[in-house]
Amino acid sequence: MSELQKKIARILRREGPAIGFGARVRETPKAMLMAALVRDEASARAAIDAGADAVVFRPDGANPPLGALEALKKDKITAGAWLSALNHETAESLVKAGCDFVVSPIDATESTAVDNERMGHLLVASSEFDDTTLRSLGPLALEGLVVELPGGAMTLKEQLALVRLASFSNTQLVVVVDPAAAVADLRVLRDSGAAAVIARDGASADQLKALVESLKAVPPPRKGKEGREIALVPSIAAQAEEEDEEDDDFDE
Repeated sequence: MSELQKKIARILRREGPAIGFGARVRETPKAMLMAALVRDEASARAAIDAGADAVVFRPDGANPPLGALEALKKDKITAGAWLSALNHETAESLVKAGCDFVVSPIDATESTAVDNERMGHLLVASSEFDDTTLRSLGPLALEGLVVELPGGAMTLKEQLALVRLASFSNTQLVVVVDPAAAVADLRVLRDSGAAAVIARDGASADQLKALVESLKAVPPPRKGKEGREIALVPSIAAQAEEEDEEDDDFDE
């Protein structure tokens, strides 16, 4: 499991109130993991300092920033790459450079390049995916579907398209957002199946810090008639949480 997935599992884990004397005051959790699109090592480190949980390199060309990935890995910074195409050789280079996860489109990704035991994989998705394709994604155990939304206020039609992606694929969503996204917009994304957001490229440190605070301000999922949370959280997130807990037990 990638570090990205472990961090998502920790954020999605909802702890109950502390019991007993000397209860600790916990920091307000974010509703979803926050990553940031970056271009180079300097902007990646700046994003982490501003509160990002992970960074995603999105190079202009086809060559991934292997040197920057290696440098960030040494400092235990969770970093991935978003590529327009991915073949087996490039995937091998990313693994050797310490890349934690990779994002790529379905029609330009070689099957042999996907190995979630070595590096997390997220697929670029769109509402054009048919139902059969979405249902077929489940057995691949992808770590997420990345969605870029059009600008402006989200319509109910667009929200239902997100719900369809998450529910039919049984895979959590990672949505690219404007760093100035309102709390209400972030709540809608969380309730539609998003487990993480990625701030668009070029976000300043102040904008990233503001996005962190907005994520903390998102209210908990509403309860249904039977007392269950109605926010859509695909089972892959729960599986990741269980594996994360097993890792914690092993470390002890």
